Amino acid sequence: MSDNHLGKAQFHLAEREEDLYKAFDMAVDLALQQDPDLVIHTGDLFDSYRPHPRAFVRAFEGLLRIVERGIPIAIIEGNHELGPDTVRRRMASPLINLRKLFVRLGYGKLFVRLGPGAVRIGDVVVAGAPYASRGVKIADTVESLDRKAKNLCESCPKVLMLHQGVRGMIKAIYPEVDFSEIAKSSFDYVAMGHYHNKVVRRSGNRVFAYSGSTEVIETREIPLAGEGKYVLSVEIDRDGIDVEELRLRTRPFIYFSETLSNTQDLYVLIERLKKQLTSQEFDGRPVVYGKLSLKGDVRPGVPTLEIRRALVDLSLYVIVRESRITEEDEERGLLTGVGLEELVQNAIASLDLDQEVRSLALRIFDLWYREGKRGEAFVKGVLGLMEEGS
Repeated sequence: MSDNHLGKAQFHLAEREEDLYKAFDMAVDLALQQDPDLVIHTGDLFDSYRPHPRAFVRAFEGLLRIVERGIPIAIIEGNHELGPDTVRRRMASPLINLRKLFVRLGYGKLFVRLGPGAVRIGDVVVAGAPYASRGVKIADTVESLDRKAKNLCESCPKVLMLHQGVRGMIKAIYPEVDFSEIAKSSFDYVAMGHYHNKVVRRSGNRVFAYSGSTEVIETREIPLAGEGKYVLSVEIDRDGIDVEELRLRTRPFIYFSETLSNTQDLYVLIERLKKQLTSQEFDGRPVVYGKLSLKGDVRPGVPTLEIRRALVDLSLYVIVRESRITEEDEERGLLTGVGLEELVQNAIASLDLDQEVRSLALRIFDLWYREGKRGEAFVKGVLGLMEEGS
């Protein structure tokens, strides 16, 4: 399990905050149905390193259901759970307090926070490390954890937990480690968080996997929302590793991307969306998200207003992103599908800066664009990055 982001009220909607809690509870239900020997969580249980008490309680209640069954939990911090404690001048994490609660209740041996470290749980050795930003030698950490895991039990199945962007596994603007650096370790199963879409990669008898987030967290995930959200059930034995993908029931999303040349195009689109919303049953009112490229005499703002007006009673929320296409744009071939992230990455790469500064600039952009942080949350995020680099 990974990336629940509990406490996030997407689009500032209480319904979306509750959606994330429901998805987490469902993930716990699925885990308990498997009657596992171990539950692992690869980071970003919370959306903030200072979660709302409501989020903290919901997380505690869900995890308590697991340890009450005698099932151990191994967990690491994601980037959202690490923030600056300016008073004590150290990194803060809500997982520290979560563990204290489980210790007080007598479940300390069943709630294992790896930061970084390795531990033998039954017949399995589990190693893990919290999120580390670019510039940190993650490959060295993996190598060190590999040695510790072997020392604990040479013949036991070994699991590695990371919360990183891995080049060679995913397309990311800020890959923090190469796949080859992880693959050369001896871990049988590598469970990863940070990337919100499911990716399962096999290499011989070994498996490297992102389970993905348990709900849609960022708008960039919406085009792929139809592929579903999952938790992974993993069975490791002498014959190899079997991975079962357990799909979660989550809030439906409807995505569209259209070019509008005139008013008729707009109303054809609206009728199509209305039919899509009324012709099938949904598990909850859908979120509608679309991108419009405007041409000709189509006035900016009008399509968004008309679409929202037409769909307001049929959906939970409607988001429309408009952009204007000019003849000059088309002639210059700007409509090539190059995204904002790639444009920013190329721009930063072209500047005469050292690698650490470029990495910091990319992470600050990530806070604003990918994680959607604004105002005080953005400032705290930047301070956290500065703290990591100091």
